[in-house]
Amino acid sequence: MGLRDTLSTEENYKDGLISNREALLYFQEKLRKLQSDLDNGIENYKKPTIEVYQSTLATILSYQTDILLATYSSGASLSAFKKEYISFVSFLIPIWRKEWGYEQMLWALSIGILLEIDEEIFDQLVDLVKKDDPEDYLIDYLIQSRHPEWKIWINYDFPRPYGFTRKIIEEENSEQTLKLLKEYLISKWYQGSRDAAWYDLHKQNVKNHVGYWSFESGALCKIKGLDYKELKGLSYFPYDLIAECGTIK
Repeated sequence: MGLRDTLSTEENYKDGLISNREALLYFQEKLRKLQSDLDNGIENYKKPTIEVYQSTLATILSYQTDILLATYSSGASLSAFKKEYISFVSFLIPIWRKEWGYEQMLWALSIGILLEIDEEIFDQLVDLVKKDDPEDYLIDYLIQSRHPEWKIWINYDFPRPYGFTRKIIEEENSEQTLKLLKEYLISKWYQGSRDAAWYDLHKQNVKNHVGYWSFESGALCKIKGLDYKELKGLSYFPYDLIAECGTIK
């Protein structure tokens, strides 16, 4: 399998995965020591240990997010990608909050739908949204695809770029829906993500680039039963997650 995101090189992705996995192991070991300190009431830091523990969890999630994206971008098997996704969710669950984690939750739900992840994992994400509900149309629609009773709010936490997805969701004609999804991918999603920390990273430091993916586009395509083959080759569209879904173990 070749590169799925060609804005960087195979060598860069490989080197990045190695360094990110090394960092991940380091902070996981730090987390174990912090947990021991918490269990024994030990305060070794200027800040309360619980705050250091929480910030370390956030750092771990950041590294795992980069590993997840680079694994897909580099052309790794979807089985390997699924393994990294499960780790990503496991690190997301303890710390997710709507105030900062919209994109992470959007990716988690979208990829879960694309991978046809089991209910146990998917429902852990749903439980997080129940507790700290962002009241977001797109997130609610994704959940409703597997929980028909789920209430959909009309609000969007981030109208740019995600507000356009309402047109895609509410359009009933398949051909028109496909046109709208193409428009979203070509002229809305990346251009509307200027405030994201990863925006244009490949121009600033290509070695840190892990891939640009509109996973929600893939999820919408799958939920609405569109002809995904019409979207093959479009930048940011996670084609293989639909086309090869049956091969994932």
